[in-house]
Amino acid sequence: MTETTSATPKATAAAPAGDRGRAPLAGLGRAASAAGTSVGRALAYSWMVALLLVAWEVVSRLYQSPYFPTFTESAGAFFTNWFAADPSRGFVTEQFTTDLGSSLARAGQGWLISVVVGLCAGIALGISPRAAAVFNPMIRFGMSIPATALLPLAVVVFGITDEMNVSLIVVGTVFPILINTMDGVQGIDRTVIMTARSMRMGRLRYFFMVLLPGASPQIISGLRVSLGIGLILMVVSELFAATDGIGYYIVLASRQFRYVDMWSGVLLIAVVGLVLNLLFALVEARVLRWHRESRKRADAS
Repeated sequence: MTETTSATPKATAAAPAGDRGRAPLAGLGRAASAAGTSVGRALAYSWMVALLLVAWEVVSRLYQSPYFPTFTESAGAFFTNWFAADPSRGFVTEQFTTDLGSSLARAGQGWLISVVVGLCAGIALGISPRAAAVFNPMIRFGMSIPATALLPLAVVVFGITDEMNVSLIVVGTVFPILINTMDGVQGIDRTVIMTARSMRMGRLRYFFMVLLPGASPQIISGLRVSLGIGLILMVVSELFAATDGIGYYIVLASRQFRYVDMWSGVLLIAVVGLVLNLLFALVEARVLRWHRESRKRADAS
């Protein structure tokens, strides 16, 4: 009896030790699998982009139109116009700092205002069904009006100023954030809400532990959509009325028949949009990691 009893703890202690030894290997396996999936997706997108650029080069060489230069010419102008040849004087040109800096400042101001207004109004309307019923028709009506149609009115009200560009970006980006936030709050499972009430959570604790996490997938979707719309409106407003910015640079190069420089500006917008979307995807993957893991566990069960 004594030997059996003394052997049992050793056997039971050996099992967790083995599990602890296998746990890091399992973690490394999952990390390697996730990394492989990310690399595979990146390679797939790279091939698609490469195919598109090759098609651009071939078509432009076949037609030989002065309005549609080759990709190699546009890429050469892209590096010449926006990136400094001498790294000791900086990695970017003054043109890059002036035009892209002005454009991103306007887009950033407009988008941040939309985030604050859209989140606050969306959460308030999501919590109150009566307020949502009253304001929902007005919100849907406002969203149905293209923001670009308000450009002449914005110029009349604000003039050719940064406020005009920012206001147009706010009008175009606030509604996707507001509607997605409202729908996300309204879509929280009633069982979760009743459980939180039965636990007598305080308002602040309920907001950060139940409401905000429950609505976060919808909120993130609205933020992603609004970011793309904001970039579009940034360029459109600068094409119409601005004294600097990447959109102004493109329209000025077009009017001066510098079509290669014009396409270099288009390439810069594409690169900026790609970088911003990649950064947002990284933030989204970090913020919504718990959501994906919970869905995987639910699917596995």
